Amino acid sequence: MTQRKDITTMRRSRNVDGLIGALSDPAAIVRLTAAEALGSAGDERALEPLELLKFSDPDTGVRRAASIAHTQVAARLAARKVTGR
Repeated sequence: MTQRKDITTMRRSRNVDGLIGALSDPAAIVRLTAAEALGSAGDERALEPLELLKFSDPDTGVRRAASIAHTQVAARLAARKVTGR
């Protein structure tokens, strides 16, 4: 089971794979925090897992966080395409 402090460590080290794995943690607060971290990271690998989570998680707060994070990642990717980065 992942702890919230583990999410902070993964966020700081930009461990996107670890954060994606945390999206399936049994604790809603861990899934929510991981979704928020992925939104901040803006890595395209997070798009599909966030898309699934925003429609399937039993917790409304987690679904909301996943939806916001998904939008953040998509916006960051769109901005990169416009600026050519």
